Amino acid sequence: MQAKSRRYRSINLIISVVAVACMWLVWIVACAVTGNEYIVPSVGDTLRSLAQLFFSPESAPGYWLAFGMTFARSLGAWAMSFFIASCLAALTAASPRIRAFVAPFVAVIRILPVMAVTLMLLIWSSRSFVPVIVSFLTLCPLMYAQFIAAYDGIDGKLVEMAKVYGLPRADRVFKIYLPQMLPSVLSQAGANLSLSLKVVVSAEVLASSFRAIGGLINQANLFLDTAQMFALTISVLIFGGLIEWGCSFLTRVTDRYTKKGGGNAH
Repeated sequence: MQAKSRRYRSINLIISVVAVACMWLVWIVACAVTGNEYIVPSVGDTLRSLAQLFFSPESAPGYWLAFGMTFARSLGAWAMSFFIASCLAALTAASPRIRAFVAPFVAVIRILPVMAVTLMLLIWSSRSFVPVIVSFLTLCPLMYAQFIAAYDGIDGKLVEMAKVYGLPRADRVFKIYLPQMLPSVLSQAGANLSLSLKVVVSAEVLASSFRAIGGLINQANLFLDTAQMFALTISVLIFGGLIEWGCSFLTRVTDRYTKKGGGNAH
């Protein structure tokens, strides 16, 4: 069984490598076809710009400061969205009427156009805080829907059995609800955090935020430094992938908890 699992992971890894190679090939072909570094820069120029961002004494300090500020905004928006979405989900789980009341607000926030919201927020708030609000408005409805889906996926028979046997509410929460909801919710944590990073960078570009990855991209665009723009974008892709990979280990922690919780529930 383990050998089959390792073989399956190896095949998936090979397929992923081939997919990445195809992306690089498309880039190389596009660069050769356009023949204009201001439209599509070469892979070599972009990698040199990326190396300068990471390691150059002139560029690296400013880049890492900007990345730290952008990541702090992304993490703050993610944490705020997680907290508020979980609180809303807990309230709506307690009463169908509360769920019906909250649903229109969530729908409106989910449908709001990001660019229009960003431009309006620039009038009402500071350029450094706008990306956090925009990311929160994007993530909160998504996380709320994930919490609700996880709650609706709980085994109703198990809940009814717990009520019949008089299991205390606290025990039901920690031995039934959380063990069954955590894997579904935390499996999306990495994707949500990387989405937060993406939205924050986009909002920073529109807001021309100071000391931010989006601000650096906007600055590179003003100077027509396409290789720098590509390098900054690739750096966001790299760290977004690392975030998702790192958060994937959360499922291993929840697996232990859910097995323990599920065992105790039975």
